[in-house]
Amino acid sequence: MNSKYLDLLVQKYDCEEKVATEIINLESILNLPKGTEHFVSDLHGEFQAFQHVLRNGSGNVKEKLKTCFKMSY
Repeated sequence: MNSKYLDLLVQKYDCEEKVATEIINLESILNLPKGTEHFVSDLHGEFQAFQHVLRNGSGNVKEKLKTCFKMSY
């Protein structure tokens, strides 16, 4: 293994068991089901349709907006 990566691991983890645990944790996160996605396009003058999409997935849309635009409210 590249010594650069080993040096980084040594700085963050003090034993092999913790490294193995973290690798297992990260692999399990990668295998989780994908979250809900909403794709909206071509809404010129279609406020009611856009409002419906926002209300239908409001929790997911709000979180995505916070993530993308670093909003806090």
